[in-house]
Amino acid sequence: MVDQAGSISRRSLLAAGATVGAGVFVGTSLVGADNHTDDNGSGSRHYRVTVTNLTRGQPFTPPAVAAHRPNVEVFAVGESANEPTRQIAENGNLQPLLDLVANTNSIRGAAVGNAPLVPESDPGDTGNPYYTTLHLSADASATHLTFISMLIATNDGIVGLDTVELPERVNESRTYYANGYDVGTEQNTERFADLVPPAKTLILGGEPEGTGESNEAIAEDGVIQPHPGIEGVGNLPPEVYDWREPAAVVQVERLAELQREFQTALSGTSEVPPVETDASGEATFAVDQHDEELSYEITVSDIEHVVAAHIHCGAADENGPVGVTLYDGDPVSEDGVLTEGTATEPDAENGCGWETIDDVLSAMRGGRAYVNVHTEANPGGEIRGQIH
Repeated sequence: MVDQAGSISRRSLLAAGATVGAGVFVGTSLVGADNHTDDNGSGSRHYRVTVTNLTRGQPFTPPAVAAHRPNVEVFAVGESANEPTRQIAENGNLQPLLDLVANTNSIRGAAVGNAPLVPESDPGDTGNPYYTTLHLSADASATHLTFISMLIATNDGIVGLDTVELPERVNESRTYYANGYDVGTEQNTERFADLVPPAKTLILGGEPEGTGESNEAIAEDGVIQPHPGIEGVGNLPPEVYDWREPAAVVQVERLAELQREFQTALSGTSEVPPVETDASGEATFAVDQHDEELSYEITVSDIEHVVAAHIHCGAADENGPVGVTLYDGDPVSEDGVLTEGTATEPDAENGCGWETIDDVLSAMRGGRAYVNVHTEANPGGEIRGQIH
């Protein structure tokens, strides 16, 4: 198997596993084909897919997108759900879908998000994002895209796109609106005991309640159809958990190539909240052709007693956890190069959930990572910049 830029091997992802029912969110990009040369021998096409949660009270599992040939249907409205769709809809279990990607040659590329998507207001105060950007590559035979994610606070609901066209030209962009669907495999009891545990915590907070296993006692034998919404028959108040369609917006862009060089200016005004300081700096990054080594250099000026510098995950208007340590040592106050080197993996057990450099790159390419330089005077960060 040849790994494509911005992806890791399917075997690596399958070994990691991915279930929401067990409270484990694993997300990264993965390749879905053994051959990444298109019909003309000119290489892969690259896509950026941005998924945004539009609901007021429905969290999504980490979204999964697949680029595939037109003969593939990951799920189909009006037909019975296959096992991968059933497992996502009932339990948030991505593993059967990943198995499908691994064993279906017509799926030429795929990617999975690295966190659940909550409503923009984040009613459960989780710190999770309401949108994410995924990157995937596929050859020219992949002409269509499918998107699927569980509506977590439902018995068997999904939000998705059923086989829509990929952009054909470089720099072409297409926007799709995705609705919610009832997969028809489980009765809509709307009881926390029958839902996956995060259904409660991601919106209301508090202790998890529920199950990550299908319950045959409430099984149904139906077909995928538009979701009726939350009716308030169990523990889910409609005024909290219901939504208006569309549930999500999906923007798909065809890129000329995957970004390999990154930079950002560092300043106190970029801190959250802003820090008044004369200090400034710059951070530059470059990744090798195999997406395995990330070289970096951070320069600073007019700054005193620097104690640490990191790559954090998070948008420009929020503070996120540390993902990669770039400097951690005795306080330094010299102008010039603060630190330089090469990173081959993120920090162990980091708060971003990054497991590989590919995960770091996915966040950087999606605008979800920033550099923060910490000092004795400002331990939370004195100068910062969003990586782009």
